[in-house]
Amino acid sequence: MMTVVGQFEEGKKIKRLKARVKDLMQINKAHQTLNGKLHSELEIEKKNNTLLREDLQSKDLEIGRMMRKLQD
Repeated sequence: MMTVVGQFEEGKKIKRLKARVKDLMQINKAHQTLNGKLHSELEIEKKNNTLLREDLQSKDLEIGRMMRKLQD
């Protein structure tokens, strides 16, 4: 059998745990939102990097062609 004081302490503990769970759920939601935004930014940066590499490769090819013309 639990005393009245024990029940009161148990109730306070449950209330604190519920508040903590609520806080953690908010943190989790914020984390998921931030993670999604970062993932989107990373994809954009990957695409930009790919475009930059392609641009540099095409410029390298053009320089190579010009060098061969100058040597001929």
